[in-house]
Amino acid sequence: MTLGLAISLRRMCKAADRRLRGVPATVRGKVLLAFCALAAITGFLGFSAVNSVTESGRLVVETYDKSLMSISYARLALSVFTQMQLAQAELRSTPDIDQREALNKHIAELSRSLTEDLGVARGRATSERAIIAANDTAYFVAAWTAARRRLFAGDDGQVASAELAQRANSVLDAFDNLVEVTAEDGFKDREQALASIEHNRRLNIGGTAMALFLGVVIAILLTQYMVRPIATASHAAKRIAEGELDVDITPTGDDEFGLLLKSMSVMRDNIRDMMEREIAARRSAQTRLVNAIENSAEAVILLDSEDRILLINSQVAAFFPDLASSFTVGAQLPDAIHDALTRSTGEICLVDGRWLRLTRSVADDGSFVIMGADITLLKVRETLLQAAKEEAETANRSKSQFLANMSHELRTPLNAIIGFAEVIREAMMGPVSVRYKDYAQDIFDSGQHLLNLVNDVLDLSKIEAGRFELDEDIVDVGQVISACTRLIHPRAGKANIDLVCETPVSLPFAHADERRLKQIILNLLSNAVKFTPAGGRVVVSACAQSTGEIRIAVGDTGIGMRSEDVPVALEPFRQLDGGMNRRYEGTGLGLPMVQRLVRLHGGELKIETAPGAGTTVSFTLPAERCVQEVASA
Repeated sequence: MTLGLAISLRRMCKAADRRLRGVPATVRGKVLLAFCALAAITGFLGFSAVNSVTESGRLVVETYDKSLMSISYARLALSVFTQMQLAQAELRSTPDIDQREALNKHIAELSRSLTEDLGVARGRATSERAIIAANDTAYFVAAWTAARRRLFAGDDGQVASAELAQRANSVLDAFDNLVEVTAEDGFKDREQALASIEHNRRLNIGGTAMALFLGVVIAILLTQYMVRPIATASHAAKRIAEGELDVDITPTGDDEFGLLLKSMSVMRDNIRDMMEREIAARRSAQTRLVNAIENSAEAVILLDSEDRILLINSQVAAFFPDLASSFTVGAQLPDAIHDALTRSTGEICLVDGRWLRLTRSVADDGSFVIMGADITLLKVRETLLQAAKEEAETANRSKSQFLANMSHELRTPLNAIIGFAEVIREAMMGPVSVRYKDYAQDIFDSGQHLLNLVNDVLDLSKIEAGRFELDEDIVDVGQVISACTRLIHPRAGKANIDLVCETPVSLPFAHADERRLKQIILNLLSNAVKFTPAGGRVVVSACAQSTGEIRIAVGDTGIGMRSEDVPVALEPFRQLDGGMNRRYEGTGLGLPMVQRLVRLHGGELKIETAPGAGTTVSFTLPAERCVQEVASA
């Protein structure tokens, strides 16, 4: 029967499969359908199991409630009747009236209990025989009770006693018959219950087997509709990832898996087309690259990591005709080119007089690329530039020599002019009018200014020629700053400028050229006063830094300048613009001379400035020039 049911279910599944093939269901619909089917099977099994358990429980309860309880109450009634007999025997043997009365009451209560127990046994009976046996037992019990009452009422003792004993035997026989009948009914009900439970068990086993079969069928259908397309797609994707672009992809169905397979088929075709285009483009690029290398005006050599030639253009043979036979693919790089690459410049002179510059660069794959460029024109220009440089240096030396000679030539007449102007101004040779004294003062001031200018030019020329020497000694830097401040103070007062000196008492001494140090500070103070408007402030300060250096700074609240103008201000004979030249007199030698004198002392000049925010010029004397012991003494 079970085999036939399985065959029928299999036929039904095949029919359902044929119907489902024509239905364009989605994957979610198929999963939902399978879930509903499994839920229905599970619900059916659960319902069957619940019914089976309920039915089995009902049979067990009925067997206990009816047959077993009927037997139990029949035996209980028999026990009560036995107690009644014992009480009756005790009643007959006791002469005490009160005790006899108590025994009669006890027998009456036992009679009522016996009647109730027989009623329960009769009510729980499951067969007509059991009911008749219970009624007969009740009848014989009633007859025994009536005989007992007659014996208790005083009838003939022997006749009543014999009747009571006979009635008692009848009651016992009736009870035995009742117990036997109810026991037979109980065994019959038990057999029926066991048979029903076995039937339900078989139904559950059959239902479980059917559910397992249907689950297997559903799993097979899910495998056919879901797992198989997934496996097909996974296999196709793996082969495509491995580069097999000719893999066969056959779309099946109109659900998501069918669309996935169709999309993968389109993707495979697109990848194949893209790869074909990429290969064609790469070949085209390689062709263009080879053509570009071949038509290049430079020599190109491609080498592997072991200096074997991989690629070479015809320009290499044109540059090295005597090595043409050595430039073959797979051959080692010629020694002549290798030696040229070892030079710092990488330059090599060819046999025809041309110059070639070789450069070597490493590619990402470890190979090397050597490029050879014709630098003959560059060499010619380099030769011309070298010659021009030598001419310029010669001209510069001539200029410096000329300036030095002119300075010496100018000093002699200037000294005479200054001396005679001073004689006239002081009236050393006799009285002179006031007008001539004023003229003599103007001649003296102009001559002195021109002499200072000549001295600056001469000093600058010596510095540029490398022939300037410092006259070094131990210098009290604080006193030098104070002396310079006193010299500039009248000019600052005349211009209504506040000149402040902030120099500590414990400022160290230094090895320096005192006259040149004064020249540095005076130039800085003169510039600060010159470029600071009336009402401004000029501060000169000095301090010993933690590094051991001495820092001297001159700050003002003047016009300032842009940071890009600072290099211009440090060039000799330069000022910032024509308007400034007209407003502020000067030759443009102050800051350049200061910078060069500071560097001769081993220090460095620093300019901090901004338009309208003033300027702070500072310089340092190195730590090795400081003399702490003299300062402490």
